Amino acid sequence: MELGEQLQKLREQKNMSREELAQEMNVSRQAEYKWENNKGYPDIENLIKLSNLYNITLDELIKGDRSFQKK
Repeated sequence: MELGEQLQKLREQKNMSREELAQEMNVSRQAEYKWENNKGYPDIENLIKLSNLYNITLDELIKGDRSFQKK
């Protein structure tokens, strides 16, 4: 599963809209949209925030996406 798909699934499990997540993360809706659609990746600071928000480890968050690991 690509990182974007996982981020979307996790957001939906928390019943959050993209706008709510963007506000929580202090990023634009466009940035959050790019993350979920694999058009961009969150930086390490935002990956840490996401892992805390979703209560998962960084490993769980990024290990499933081989293309992200290469970057």
